[in-house]
Order: sequence, then C-alpha cells, then structure tokens
Amino acid sequence: MCREVAWGLRFDVQKESSRKAVFLYLDFYEEESSVGYIALYRKWRPQNFSSLVGQEHIARTLANAITAGRIGHAYLFSGPRGTGKTSTAKIFAKAINCEKGPTPDPCGQCASCRAITDGSSVDVYEIDAASNRGIDEIRSLLENVRFASAGSRYKVYIIDEVHMMTTEAFNALLKTLEEPPENVVFILATTEAHKVPATIQSRCQRFDFRRITAEEIEERLRYVADQEDLAAEEAALRLIALQADGGMRDALSLLDQCGALSAGTITAENVRQILGLIGHDWIFAMTRSIAEKDAQSVLKTVAELLAGGKDLKQLLTELSLHLRSLLIYQAAGSVEGLDLYAESEDILKEQAALFPRERLMGMLSRLQEAQGELRWSTQPRVAVEVALLSLLEDAPREKSASTPAPQTAPQMAAPGETRRIAALEARVAELAKALAAGAPPAPQPAPTKTPVLHLVPKRSEEPEEDQEPDDAEGVLGRPAKDFWTEFMAELKEARRFPLWASLENTVPGRVTRHSFEILYPTDTRLEVAENKREELQTALWTKLGREVRLKFGLNATAPTEDRGGYGAPEGLYGDVPMPEEPPDMQGPAAAKDNEPFDINSIPPEDQGNVGEAWKILGGTVTIIHEEEPQDAPPSPGAEEQSAPPPDDEGGAGAPPKEGPEAPPPPGEEDAPPAGGEGDLGVPPPLDGDE
Repeated sequence: MCREVAWGLRFDVQKESSRKAVFLYLDFYEEESSVGYIALYRKWRPQNFSSLVGQEHIARTLANAITAGRIGHAYLFSGPRGTGKTSTAKIFAKAINCEKGPTPDPCGQCASCRAITDGSSVDVYEIDAASNRGIDEIRSLLENVRFASAGSRYKVYIIDEVHMMTTEAFNALLKTLEEPPENVVFILATTEAHKVPATIQSRCQRFDFRRITAEEIEERLRYVADQEDLAAEEAALRLIALQADGGMRDALSLLDQCGALSAGTITAENVRQILGLIGHDWIFAMTRSIAEKDAQSVLKTVAELLAGGKDLKQLLTELSLHLRSLLIYQAAGSVEGLDLYAESEDILKEQAALFPRERLMGMLSRLQEAQGELRWSTQPRVAVEVALLSLLEDAPREKSASTPAPQTAPQMAAPGETRRIAALEARVAELAKALAAGAPPAPQPAPTKTPVLHLVPKRSEEPEEDQEPDDAEGVLGRPAKDFWTEFMAELKEARRFPLWASLENTVPGRVTRHSFEILYPTDTRLEVAENKREELQTALWTKLGREVRLKFGLNATAPTEDRGGYGAPEGLYGDVPMPEEPPDMQGPAAAKDNEPFDINSIPPEDQGNVGEAWKILGGTVTIIHEEEPQDAPPSPGAEEQSAPPPDDEGGAGAPPKEGPEAPPPPGEEDAPPAGGEGDLGVPPPLDGDE
C-alpha cells in the first residue's frame, strides 16, 4: 500500500437573482492505492548498460557509439530467448532520449526516462511482429514515421520477433529502413536471425546476444534473492541456473515460482518438484545399475519413477546430461569452468571410472536416438525400457565388423558359384602379384588386319542346386501343376490381380529343394516378369513356408499362338528363316573346342595379352577372321546406263525386229517394271489396302 497525490476537477452552478454562475474547482488530495504484484523478471529488468548480465561486449559497443555521437538508424538484435534483447533496446532508447543526454548512463528520473520505463512514451513504439506481421500494419507504421516526435529527441521503433513478418511486409519496410527520416531509429529483435532477409540485415548494425553462463545466472539470482529477502540454498540456485539454459528471464521466473512454493528456504528438492526433475540420486543409482548390468534394478527404477509421475523424456534427458558430464570429465580431468550435471567431483570421478570412453559415446548416441523415437512412439514406456536395456551391452547399437549382415535368399550364393568366384579371385590375386613383381603388360600393337581373337570361357560347373533332380512331388507334396493351380487361385482370391495377371499362362518348371522355376510362354512376358520378381518371390515364400531361389524360363512347349506376335495372322510376313551360324562355328571347327590351343599359331605381338587373359579366364580360343568390306552393288540405273548395246544386226539405232515377243525368263512373269515398287523392296499391298 502507498499514498499517491491525485487531483480532480469539479464544477458547481449557483443562481443569484437573474444570473447563473458556474464555479470550477481543482482539488488535490492523497489517496491510498494498491499496486499489484510485479513478477521478478519484470521488476529486476536491467535499467542501464552496467546492469546487463552476460552481454558486456554489446553494452560497451553501444555506450561508446552514444558517447561518440555515432548513433545508427537501424539495429538488429539476435540471440536466444531471455538474454536481454528487448531490455537493451529500451536502455538504448532511454540513453538517446534522456534529458541529460544523449548519455550512456541515463538518469532514469527525468520524464522521458520514466515514460520509457513504464511504457507510456509516445515516441517509443514497441511492436510485436508476431501479431502485426502483415503489410497493412507496416504501412500504418510507415505513415507515422513521417511525423515529428512529440517531445523526445528520437522516435524509436522496437519491432520484436521481426522474423515473423511476411515477405511483403519486409519489402514495404525496406526503403524506409534504408533511408529513414531524421531522428528515427529502428531496433529489430529476433531469436531466428537466419529468417530475416539479407536485404534487411545489410541495412542494420547486427549484435548477437550470447547465452548467459550458469555462473552469471547463479550470481544474479543470489543478488535478487537477497534483495527480495528470499532464503535459498546454493544447490537450489545452482540447479535453477542450469535449468534456465542460458536465459535470465527463465531463471528469474523459476526463482519466483520456487519462492511461492517454499514457506521458508528454497531447497533443491523444491526446484526438482516444480520442474519435474528426476533428481541426482535416481540418475546416479541408475548409472550404477547400468554399469553393473543389473537389468532388474533398471526396470524397477523406471517403474518407480512412473509411479511418482515423472516424465520419461525427462529421464532420458537427465541421464544423457549425466553421461555427458562423465565423458567430459574423462576428457578434461577437471570440472572447473564446465557446466556439468553433477555438482560433486567425487561422484564424477567415481562413475567415470565405470565406463570406457567408447562405451560412453555409444550410450549417448543410443539415448539421443531413443529421444527421437519417443516423440512418435505410441508406447513410450516400451521405447524407454528397450533403450535402457540396450545400454547394458558393452557396445550398444554397434555392429561387429566381423559379423556379416544377414543375407536374404536372393543374396545367398550357391555353393558352386562360391567355388567359382573363389577360383577367379585366386587367379586375379596371382596376376596382381605378377604385375607387382615388375612384369609389365605387353605393349598394345598398332591396329592391323589380323584375326580378331575372342576368348570363349569354359562352361563352369552348374550349381549344386541345378544338379539336383526335379522332385516336385517330394518337395511340394503334390504334383507341381496342382500346386500352381492352387497358388494362382489364392492370388485371385486375395485380389492381387496385377501379380495374378503377370502369371497368366505360366506353368511350373523344375522344382528342387532349393529352387523353383516358372516357365513363361513368350520372351516378352519373361522380360516383364523381372519387374515382379520381388513381389512374386515374397508370395511364393509365404506359400511354401521357406525361402527358395526363384528362376524364370521360357516354355518351349507353349502353343504357337502363345509364342507368336501380338495377334499377327500366321504367314502375313512369310517364313523368315533363322540366320545361319558363321562358317567358323560350323563343321570341324565347332567340334574342336576341347583340343589344346597353340599360342604360337597367333601373331607374336598378340601372344602376351592373349596368354595373360587365357591364364586368368581359361576356356578355348576361337579365331574369327575379319570379313573384307565388299563394294556396294551398283544401282539399277547405273547398271542400265553402263550395259553394252544389244548385239543385233541393226546396230544401236536399228528398230526392233518384228515377230513374236520373246517369253520372259522363268520366275519373272509377275515381276514389277523397273523403277517400280519392286526395286525398293516394298511388298505388294494386301487385299483391301489402298
């Protein structure tokens, strides 16, 4: 309660004879007024540059600028919440508008300073860009900028959370921000400076506010507690400073809340109760249980914390902070100047010795993953328990380098293929060893018209599974045709029509214990089947109850209409014979695959390369002679022009002889005339074609 001086205006009308008189009275009186409680963070907001906590570099720069008379027209204050951005803007406004200034130390007693402090100054505008972010609000602001100040030296516009403004609003502000009217200062404050356009930032002086350290916050809390007659334990103030995460406003709000809860002294237990913290004792005990690999104790601790209403996310957070403290203590060997979770160096020394550094790093990584999983998990308790149990392993979430990744059926190599690959690797290793010993490869000869040598690898042994007999009834328990009919019916019943359609007109081929072959009627269908391999393989494994190797083949016994074109009438394009094999691949040459190859039978310049390749790949060498390019046949017109004149009695100019016309040569009765369609190789039109 306090007494304030107030005044009032009243009037009185009195009638005297024929006149009326009006009397005005100005009364001054004192009245008692009740002022509501002011939160600590508002009551103890810094009022000058010297009282700013943790931002000495900014306070000194602005004070020097005011002293030198170098007051800018636009400033950008960026930094985390609760670090003093808005407070610094108000201090700067008071410093340049103080009646005793501009001065870096505003008096705080003049009318201008008091008006700015209580927010009633008509020349200092505080705008919340989160709710005034549109272009209309910025246009209204720009209209007021042109007017002179009401009585202050400068008009100051403080725009908080400026990153919330729209792009159009930024563009509207751009020109005024670049060339503002005289005696106008803009101060933009934001927690996310990267969202402010570069065109705005380039027109401002930027100041980055840093997080306030725990020691600075603790010292300020102790001062405020003493001024407010709040008894608080050092451990409680230290815990509040750590939980404030570098923000002084958060720290003062927590102190205010703890003071309301505690009837007497503010204790660390009061702070943990308000913040919902797990507590050091629980975290230390759980860390010891993890080191001892006591799964029962870990799960019991989780159950007790849940019964006490603790948050599982907070459990993972505090455990991560404690493990971080242990890791930093192992690396630094000291706690001086480090914001660590545990206050006692003895606890850090004791528990840091329980884990090697690699395991601590793995545990921290696993806890970070668990916190991300917890955000989307429908069963948070299960996610936390699984994460904590995984910490009991020596190397959580780390795969051994010697343990191969599990292979699925398509990735498994058959035993025969494995032996062949191993043999090839051994041969490559021998070649690499020979090259390393200094045997350079033979120089490449100039291209000459010599025979082209093609290496034909030997046919490797078939995999063991291909050598197994076809035992469909033994493997499937019934004929393969019956099994396939049932499988197709199940696909259709399950409404898997795309897969069912891709298997239409197919039949099962060889079926062994390790493989299942599907035969397709056409090559085109066989190519399309590769796109459905994974889906078909999964469905077939489900039907068989085990994994087998899926093979595709062509059904040679399929009807002609199934193997033909897309409904083309038979005989439309005639019977096109298959091309004959080259002469070198026929006759005796084709039967000499098993004869030894004489390397001296090829030119000397090719013997080095062929010998090395033959040594690695084996097989037989087939000599394919390059065909000489044949001259292009003369055109029909040129042949006619170059043909000799007919040998007749009349010579070149004699008229043709009269008499019966000579019959045409056999097979040429229906030949088209020269220069017609027959010369171009175009078949005659079909019936009905025009």
